[in-house]
Amino acid sequence: MVLEPVLCRDCGSDDVVKHGRSEAGKQRYKCRNSECRRSTFIQVYVYRGYLREVKQQIVDMALNGSGIACGTSTPTRHSTSPQNQSNYGD
Repeated sequence: MVLEPVLCRDCGSDDVVKHGRSEAGKQRYKCRNSECRRSTFIQVYVYRGYLREVKQQIVDMALNGSGIACGTSTPTRHSTSPQNQSNYGD
């Protein structure tokens, strides 16, 4: 039998112990490194939104103004329809 060491996803430490199971039945681990920001983690996430890379991508998109659509429509003031054009300077 070959045992693979489990490394903390945040700090890379191998000082990791089993820490129960998630609601989805995945094994949860606890990093015992006192300097680590993450206390518990799952080695293989089903929902990718928990991954640090995905969270960072969301932050980058928000800061760069390339967010996601929320499904609501907002009226625009720069419409080209005749009702929305003003007569400034005429």
